[in-house]
Formats: sequence, structure tokens, C-alpha cells
Amino acid sequence: MKHFIIFIALIFSGLIIAFMNSNTNKVTTDNLVITVYASSSFVAKWGPGPALASLFEKQNNLKVEFVVSSDVSMTLQKISFEGKNSIADVVVGLDQFDLTRSAGKIKWKDITKNSSVSYSPEIEDLAKQQAFLAYNWAPMSFVTRQDLAVTVEKLDDLLKPELKGKIALQDPRTSSPGLQFLIWVFENKSMSDAKQFLKSLNQQVHSYSAGWSAAYGLFKNKQADIVFSYVTSPIYHLVEEKDPSYISLEFKEAHPLQIEFAGIPDSCKNCEGANKFVHFLQTTEAQKILMTKNYMLPIESKTKNSTAFDSIKVYKTKPFKVYDKVQLDDWIQIWSEVRKNEGF
Repeated sequence: MKHFIIFIALIFSGLIIAFMNSNTNKVTTDNLVITVYASSSFVAKWGPGPALASLFEKQNNLKVEFVVSSDVSMTLQKISFEGKNSIADVVVGLDQFDLTRSAGKIKWKDITKNSSVSYSPEIEDLAKQQAFLAYNWAPMSFVTRQDLAVTVEKLDDLLKPELKGKIALQDPRTSSPGLQFLIWVFENKSMSDAKQFLKSLNQQVHSYSAGWSAAYGLFKNKQADIVFSYVTSPIYHLVEEKDPSYISLEFKEAHPLQIEFAGIPDSCKNCEGANKFVHFLQTTEAQKILMTKNYMLPIESKTKNSTAFDSIKVYKTKPFKVYDKVQLDDWIQIWSEVRKNEGF
């Protein structure tokens, strides 16, 4: 009987040790993986995701797993729906409008900034962001070809008769570039002048596309002469297509800025790994990948030295700002009413 009791005790002890080892292994495994929520364009083979993940995994004892959504708005909806059960450790591809949209719906962890990172002068205020870390940016303007027959150097020039039906814009209700343009108008004109300008502009616009890609496609196919885009867009054509004919236009009005951020949801499971990843995005190696895959400007201007991006003239830009949702909704409503009243 004594031997039987000892035998049972040994088996029971073994089971406890096995259970503890199983839990330890699970924790260890969980801590070796970070889950990054990203858009399909970020993780595509031509996007920055695969190269960034490969480099990060080589530099850290961590594996990167992507959860893909069609776009950032879908990503935010997913996290909001999942709540505390969300497995997202990091979210990439956020812009300043996403910061506004997610406020009150998703809680984000504060991110300690790396004091060794020297932000480009135009975006110095980004260092003050507590809950998000910027990893690339670009001023926005109109992109055209060098043979454009009309001079465009201010917003009112968009109303010139030579451009009737030749301007490709994005819908501000569904597109960040479209919203950027709308803000540009309202911040440079009085309310009455802005309404009149938008009314006149409707006759000039080929169409308001749902997103940037569709609008740029109209321009590429020469259905439009100019398109609202990033000042970095011509570099894509120069590098990828060896075509130097594309240019961005400098306006007298200060240009809007498009910023991309990474954030860490408060519900993160591997928060330590997430913190490593978002800071990794600001390293020189990662910045070069983002610059050449996203065709946006790096956070530190020195990263673009001796590259095609070094030739980009950074126009006078508006200060970075996170807009109030009520204000954005009001401007979009005015735009919608102008369109409706004009029969569009």
C-alpha cells in the first residue's frame, strides 16, 4: 500500500510539472509573437510589410504575424468590435483622421518617444504625440505632367476654363486625400467663398473617386490632367518607370500634410514586443524600406540623403493638427449639400 501511495504521488507530481511547463511554454510562445493589424496594401509583396517583418525578426527574437483588413477603417472597426478580446498588439497605417475617428472608441497605450530620433523640421510637432508614433509623411498637392498647358499655382487657378472636366479628386467622405483637399479649401477661404469655390469646382472635376487609387488611375489613363496626390508621387514614376515627366505643383497656399502612424491598443497581448516594433519603424533601416515601398518621406530627413527622394522640394506646409470630428463632419456636410444642390 505504501508503494502504491508513493507511485500515485509521483504520477500526480509529474502531471503538475507537465501542466506548469505547458503554461510556461505557452507564455513563452505568446511572448515570441507580435500581432500587427494592417491594410492589404501594407502587407502586399510590393508593400513594406514583408521586408519590415523579415528585418525585425532578424534583429529580435520575435515573430511578426499580420492580420489583414481591406483598409484602416475596417481595421479600427474590427478592434472596436473585438474589445478586450482583440489580439492586436500594433496597428499600422493610421493617419491623423483615424486618430480622430478612433477617439472614444479605442483606448491606446502611450508610447515613450525615442529622444535620439530627429524629426524633420516640418513635422517637429509629431514628437509631442503621446499615443501614436509617426513613421512616414508627405505634403499633398496636385500632380501633373510637365506638358500641362495652364499655370496652376493657387487654389483659384483650379477654376481656369482649360481644366474643365480635367481634375481628378477624391470623395472626402471615403478618402483621406479627399478630406485633406476639403480642409485645404475651408482653411484658406471664408465660409461663403469656400461654398462658392466648391460650387464652381464641381464643373471642373472629372469625378470624385471613392479613393486615391481610382482618382490616380484616371490621371494615369489621361482622362484627367491633374490629380490631388502626394508630392512624392512623381518619384515613383521616376524610380519604377524611369519616367521624369511627372511633377507636383507648388501652391501659394501652405500645403496639407499626410502623416502615417503606428499605435498600440490598450488591449495588446504582447505589449513589450509591440513597443519594440513601433520604435523599430523609426530606425534608419526600417525608414529606408518605408520610404522606397510606400513612396513617402522618412521621419528623419537624413534618411533620404543620396536617394531620389533627396530631390523633392518640400513646399511650405501647414502645421500638423488633429481635427475635431464635429468640425470635419460639418465641412463634409457642406460639401455634400453643394454637390446635391448642383445636381451631382
